[in-house]
Amino acid sequence: MNRTPIACAMLALFAATAARAATFTVHDVRSAREIGEITRLYVDDRLAASFTLDAATNELTATVQVSAHVGPEGHDRHSYALCGTITIRSPTGGEEIHEVNASGLLYDPDHQSFEALGAADFTLFYLSDPADPGAVEVIRQRSGLCRTPIS
Repeated sequence: MNRTPIACAMLALFAATAARAATFTVHDVRSAREIGEITRLYVDDRLAASFTLDAATNELTATVQVSAHVGPEGHDRHSYALCGTITIRSPTGGEEIHEVNASGLLYDPDHQSFEALGAADFTLFYLSDPADPGAVEVIRQRSGLCRTPIS
């Protein structure tokens, strides 16, 4: 089989991209107002990690590995979704359950350390890398991956 130089270069590029992987961490810490949290992290529509925080488990760190997805802009880009529930102590002392349903994009995540964060009185959830704010883009829309189980 005869291959042109262009075909050989394309095959080499494809093989290098397909073999590459990105490994990063996601750290989640229970806040002072949190009673408990159950959150699932999806990357590229696949379950990548689960976090269950409560009185016995104050924080967790997950290591995630994904295949590289280098787009035409030259960046390794991955979608993410955070799904689950968070139970907080309200200012009046009662318990409130909030849905976690967030989505965004990770750019060149290899070797990054992301924090799972909540804001806006536990109604906005997202990933952030304080050392590299450009590594994450928060998309303010609900994820279809965060379906409520039907009993």
